[in-house]
Amino acid sequence: MREPQFHYTSLMLEGLQPEARKHLRRNFALGVANGAIFSFGDALQDINLVLSVFVNRLSGSNLLVGLLLPIRLGGWALPQLLFSCRVQAAPRKLPYYRLAAAVRLAAEMGLAVAVFLVGNKSLLLAVMFLLILGQTLSGGLSGLAFADVVAKTIPSRMRGSFLAWRGFIGGILALLGALVVRYFLDERRGLAFPTNYAVLFVLATVALAGSFTSFASVKEPREDNVQARAGVMEQLGRAAALARAHRDFRTFLVSRALLMVAEIASPFYILYAKLMLGLPDSIAGTYLTVSTVANILSTYLWGRLSDRTGNRTLLRLVCAISCLPPLLALGAWPAIRTMSGAGWLPPAFFGLIFALIGASRTGIFIGGLNFLLDLAPADDRSIYVGLTNTVVGVASFASALGGVVVEVLGYRALFSLTFVLYVAATAAVMRTSEPREAARAQERELAANVP
Repeated sequence: MREPQFHYTSLMLEGLQPEARKHLRRNFALGVANGAIFSFGDALQDINLVLSVFVNRLSGSNLLVGLLLPIRLGGWALPQLLFSCRVQAAPRKLPYYRLAAAVRLAAEMGLAVAVFLVGNKSLLLAVMFLLILGQTLSGGLSGLAFADVVAKTIPSRMRGSFLAWRGFIGGILALLGALVVRYFLDERRGLAFPTNYAVLFVLATVALAGSFTSFASVKEPREDNVQARAGVMEQLGRAAALARAHRDFRTFLVSRALLMVAEIASPFYILYAKLMLGLPDSIAGTYLTVSTVANILSTYLWGRLSDRTGNRTLLRLVCAISCLPPLLALGAWPAIRTMSGAGWLPPAFFGLIFALIGASRTGIFIGGLNFLLDLAPADDRSIYVGLTNTVVGVASFASALGGVVVEVLGYRALFSLTFVLYVAATAAVMRTSEPREAARAQERELAANVP
């Protein structure tokens, strides 16, 4: 992956304020550092490969494992439309980011302390879920501010590279995080359960502190013409009106909701692999490594597609790729029977599933965020982002049914449902148009009407 270029053209810098142009190099670097360090900290507590195994060992309950994803994602996304009332009216958004980051760090450290000190498993589970909820609710506020600051400080035709560099360097650090996870979850190293998980949570807190500090240091231009602060009901009404009036936005919302519901199976791939192959907890580190390597290798391609071709093309491709992991999981049983006695082949088969998940999820993040920022008018950006993430948050609660589906119908039913959802999301994305093309057409129309 080549070094990021800072030889700007007028096309690359279109829509960027003079102050943002002045600090573009600094803001680009700080934003990349924020994402990269966050990836390391997040890998140490990966929801699908660390927290899911931790909760399963504490409780033995697939239902509780199934709650992790909707709490983490729903709590992050659901309140953002409500937060948008305040964020949209603020001349600068970073103060909200800093406040939310402080709350997130306090909750993360509380999780580590609870694992060290609380001996009762039921009480520990209750405290753990409350702290994760606190993390995610505050994360919703920081995520809303983050998107607005990125849109103000990074031009559209550099956002693909920006997010790709965050993912590329973050992927390398997450790979290191996977090795750390594998080391501490191998109880032969001397740390018994649950102390090994507590150490991971402490290390995650330190990493996240560095990540949040980086983005909090961005130079954000002040907005002088912000809208007056709206009431909650007024904001909800405006959001509904925007979704009704803007067909591409409405279709994008449908695709994002379907993609989120399709995450219903994510925490169960690792448990399925362990069940079928009798693998130890430490295999989570191996599969996290595989997923991270796929993330690293795909970010350059996703970034170039975003910058040069557009985010609609990127979303179409990665949505189609997302259909493959549940298909492979459905074929796992006959495939592994065929590989019986083949040694490394059955674990490698599951490794392919995690590689595809890592690559497609990165592409969905890069393409989805950039598509939304291109789609949203500057004055209503907070509403667009808030509504999108709130819809995603509501959809994420459907993933709580993953544990129910496994308990009642089994893993094959879960993976079949996931495949259908990804196909539907792909079909929705195919109906969208490229926002940049629409913007250029509008500019040409305005220019033609100028006397």
